[in-house]
Amino acid sequence: MKLFIILIFLWLACDLLLQPAVAGDSLSLKSLKTEGTLLRLRGDFDAANRISDQLKESFPKNAIGYTFNLNTLMTRLSWDENDPSFDQTILDDGAAALSLCQNEIEENPRDFHGYYNCGQAHFILTYLHAVRGNYYRAGTNGSETIYYLEETLQLNPALSDAKLHLGIAYYFADNLPPFVKVFSKYLWFIPTGNSRKSLPYVKKVTEEGEFFKDVAKYIYVDLLLKESEENRLVASEFLWKLVKKYPENKRFHIRYISLLVEMEKYRDAQIAVENFVSTWEKYNRDEIDIVLARLWATRAFFSLQDASGAIAVFGDIEKASPETRDRLPSWAKPRFSLIHAQILDLRNQRAAAVERYRKVVSMGEKYVGSKILKAAKKGLKVPFSLTAEGNAGDSGIRQIPNSP
Repeated sequence: MKLFIILIFLWLACDLLLQPAVAGDSLSLKSLKTEGTLLRLRGDFDAANRISDQLKESFPKNAIGYTFNLNTLMTRLSWDENDPSFDQTILDDGAAALSLCQNEIEENPRDFHGYYNCGQAHFILTYLHAVRGNYYRAGTNGSETIYYLEETLQLNPALSDAKLHLGIAYYFADNLPPFVKVFSKYLWFIPTGNSRKSLPYVKKVTEEGEFFKDVAKYIYVDLLLKESEENRLVASEFLWKLVKKYPENKRFHIRYISLLVEMEKYRDAQIAVENFVSTWEKYNRDEIDIVLARLWATRAFFSLQDASGAIAVFGDIEKASPETRDRLPSWAKPRFSLIHAQILDLRNQRAAAVERYRKVVSMGEKYVGSKILKAAKKGLKVPFSLTAEGNAGDSGIRQIPNSP
């Protein structure tokens, strides 16, 4: 269940609020969090992790060091939800954060900071349990998330930034899968949403947020796209501004490229890919990210019915080391295999193409999106082609989970 796919960047900067402290400590705390938030928005998670270590050491009685690290870890996990390497640290830091924020509340029940820290910790635990299929624990943490964030705004109604977290929590709770909705009237641990407030809350942060404007813009893009395809133009404008402001961040780029393809702006998508690849060394990009961008360029050539262009770009992808391809995020592997199969068909290597299509189908519905699976099954029966009557649009790549 992908309840939390659009959260890929919610936690890039979700704990930048000033915690109660003496004047000197307050300045130091804010300075560290500001620096760490910028590092996350640039995609430098290792450096952001060092900031969280500094916060834990400098403010041992404050939950901020743990919530800061939780946000960084969740951002990394969201790129590949099947990667279990962050799970235990999230659980450990979540427990530590909740212990400290509860102490904050007990010491000063009228101060919003403790509630806000607890709300963040519960939200990140909700995400982890949801992607691991532990829906009972996800539900209990989700209900606690909404409670603590609502309390935060009761104590500080002017805190626009908190509406980002609460708006997202409302959105997910209000858009639960049908099988969960059936039980929501009877089971206390399933959170109750508020669709009337969810999108307006996030939009308000894009306009009035003190620290979260850029994060809110990315979240708002995904919410807009889920609401209607008619919102694509507005969404693309938001993404373009993020790409320009944070050129280091691969996810903003790749999501922007994918949206251009979805909007059928294939030439623009190809130019965006070329610009991204041209800064490979400047921003020390991972070869994986270059592969992902070129997959979208291949998809654009498919839609333009340009077989030679598609084959040439995929040829560049094939130059990447086997180790790089093995490190592709789990959501990208079936997409890669499908496009590889289609390229093999264009090269008239039918036997090899069929082998690739079978590989995609063997992954099953649990790991492969319905469009990709449908395209692979079709490829087993009919060779992929770029003719007007063919299946040039059946690349199966319509959405990048956990990404731009």
